[in-house]
Amino acid sequence: MSRFFVRTAAALFAVMLFGSGAMAQETMRVYIGRDALDRQTAQQLVEMIGRAVPQAQWTAEYEDETGENLRALVLSDRAPALAICAPGEALPWAQEGMLLHLQQAISGQSRMQMQVLDCCVLGENLFMAPLYARHRQMAVNVGRFEDQRLDYMLDDLTHPVWYPTEFYQILEEFLLDDEPAMDVWLPEIETSAALEALVQAMYGGSLLSGDGTVCQADAPEIRAGLRWLRDAVDSGLIACAQSREEALLRFISGETAIFADWSAQEAERQKDALAENGVQVKAMPYPTSIGLPVRAWELTGVCAFAGSNPSADALAVKAAAFLNEDAQAQTLLGSRAIWQDNAVWLPSLDTGSRAATLRSLFDEAMRQVMQGRAETAEALERVQAAMDAIK
Repeated sequence: MSRFFVRTAAALFAVMLFGSGAMAQETMRVYIGRDALDRQTAQQLVEMIGRAVPQAQWTAEYEDETGENLRALVLSDRAPALAICAPGEALPWAQEGMLLHLQQAISGQSRMQMQVLDCCVLGENLFMAPLYARHRQMAVNVGRFEDQRLDYMLDDLTHPVWYPTEFYQILEEFLLDDEPAMDVWLPEIETSAALEALVQAMYGGSLLSGDGTVCQADAPEIRAGLRWLRDAVDSGLIACAQSREEALLRFISGETAIFADWSAQEAERQKDALAENGVQVKAMPYPTSIGLPVRAWELTGVCAFAGSNPSADALAVKAAAFLNEDAQAQTLLGSRAIWQDNAVWLPSLDTGSRAATLRSLFDEAMRQVMQGRAETAEALERVQAAMDAIK
């Protein structure tokens, strides 16, 4: 055989080896749900997975880019290897047995808040690793408080949490100038979380028991919280806007002093508008009689879909564990805000059909009470009776 043919054969063999290696490296897709992560953070995390788990090629698919949510991908037989999303989006596929169990791979569970883990567990199986929580609070216009000589109420040492009487005093001071300090709005499913948090926090109530299994909508603390909200709206202490968006715009423009639905993500979105309007914002916990911060929150986590290749499944679990443990990933995710603390955490209404039903029923009860179409007691009794009937 001539040297030319030897060299050619060797080159072809090398190409075949390289090609077979590339084919053997599986492409694994990472679905990023809408609002789960900002684009830059998501892109960096997927790149980090690629470096940490180089046995596969990792690509990101963004719902806000493709227009396809996780349900659409799964039903069209295109389930991703990993999904970064809210627990409620992943739960149906855990119930179908399509998600890999993560409890043996995820460290630090003993430090995580119980309510956070409850969102990610089905039976005794951890179907999702919590990544970070977005905490909902109230936003305060610092300048407006200074104008009313109420800035002492923003001192973290003396007033870390407002009691209901203090909150009433603040609202009353603003009303003396014929200008309500804050707006609320009639709750809809997409915009109700802040009002749910306010009603529960006010007198230390909780719509669900700590483990999320028992409905407590008709508890005395919930009745008192909803009655307080109704009376504040009826008396004019709090104004009722047409929508959350209208209330947000009024706060950003400086027309109101308090906005009830704030988060770090909202602060980032509104940063330029706030600066343009000269509004300095301080976040405050919801007022409560228990004297401790009340955590209202939404969770983003990562889950791994089971496939037909055990090796690929092992890589997906390894990637999920990496996001939970790697120091650089933690730097990108920030504090994560999922750890146990001395605050009171409200159970999530974002996971499971029963919680979704409770949210729908409670939101309708709030609307009826705020519009004067029902008394607080009868509205909440109906919610409790409906939930008891579907145990």
